[in-house]
Amino acid sequence: MPANPFQPYRYCRLRWQRFRRSWTDTRADRRPSWSRLFVRTYTKLLGLCLLVLVIPAFFIVLDAPDSAWLTRLGTAHFLVPAILSTLLLPAIVAYRWMRPVWVDLVMVRERAIDFSGGRFHTRAKESYSVIIGPLARTLNALAERMEKLIATQRDLTNGISHELRTPLARLRFALEILRDPTSPADACEQALASIDLDVTELDELIDMSLTFARLEYSSLQSNLETTSVAHWFANQVRDASLLYAERDITLECNLAPSYQVVMDKRLMAYAMRNLLRNASRYARSRIVVGMQLRHGNVGIYVEDDGPGIAPDDRKRIFDAFVRLDRHTGGYGLGLAITEQVMRAHNGNVAATDPVTLGGARFEISWPAVATAGSPSVTS
Repeated sequence: MPANPFQPYRYCRLRWQRFRRSWTDTRADRRPSWSRLFVRTYTKLLGLCLLVLVIPAFFIVLDAPDSAWLTRLGTAHFLVPAILSTLLLPAIVAYRWMRPVWVDLVMVRERAIDFSGGRFHTRAKESYSVIIGPLARTLNALAERMEKLIATQRDLTNGISHELRTPLARLRFALEILRDPTSPADACEQALASIDLDVTELDELIDMSLTFARLEYSSLQSNLETTSVAHWFANQVRDASLLYAERDITLECNLAPSYQVVMDKRLMAYAMRNLLRNASRYARSRIVVGMQLRHGNVGIYVEDDGPGIAPDDRKRIFDAFVRLDRHTGGYGLGLAITEQVMRAHNGNVAATDPVTLGGARFEISWPAVATAGSPSVTS
């Protein structure tokens, strides 16, 4: 079958139409054009080269218009190579300069399209370009953050739905007792008490879930204020002693009462109460709570005489809805919220080896941004 003689013509026409469309299309969502970028860069470099060559030549002609070497420069042996060099050199420089930048821009654009479509598992290729490299790293950090938030939201939704089943089942059972006209009075009273406990449990679950979500999703800025940390710490331990009167809570603190640091008292009190509540649940009889200043950080430790935590479980207990013992109550959000609070203070929390009582020991620490005139440690 003979070749179509109009095929090359149609191909060239199609390429010309695409080229013209890329130059005339001014929509915000149009596809970027490499030819447009290259021609613009080339014309600017060519203009710069002509400017560099023409200005010195102009002054040379004015200075010596009748020189014999000017006549030789005007011959074809010199003029043709000079024109070709002037035209080709900017083209080579423009291609070598802008082509890597263009490839990186296309790659970043494709990754941005993936991110806008919810495909946060993709990553932008690390570029050595001083222009595109920081942008690619920022996009990767954004994708990692969004991927983490989506995973956290999924875990939070699954955890809440799982935790809601038990109190809702008890509520449904209590309502069935109340609807039954043959139910005795004491059974109805027990059903009402069960409903009250379940509503309280649901309210606590919702409050902890909202707190966890606010800290995780909105990156809540801490309401920092100057606080007498030793006085604040003593009040937290005193409240815990009244709340958990069946436990012997020992206070150890070597900071002066006048020592002041900058912190968010509300968030830090939330973290402190979570540690004390966990210790009271698992302790047999004694809890040791202490505060110290070490290496420029304020450190708080809480240790109980309970069964302790296995070394293999000391990291995963800070994940949301993780509970090692489901018989002691709770939802597995307290330690996760504590970790978020410490992260907001540029600090950390960890489960460490016991020192005094042999049970579980938790330590939190954050930088001690002390105010002017604050003494360090009591003697």
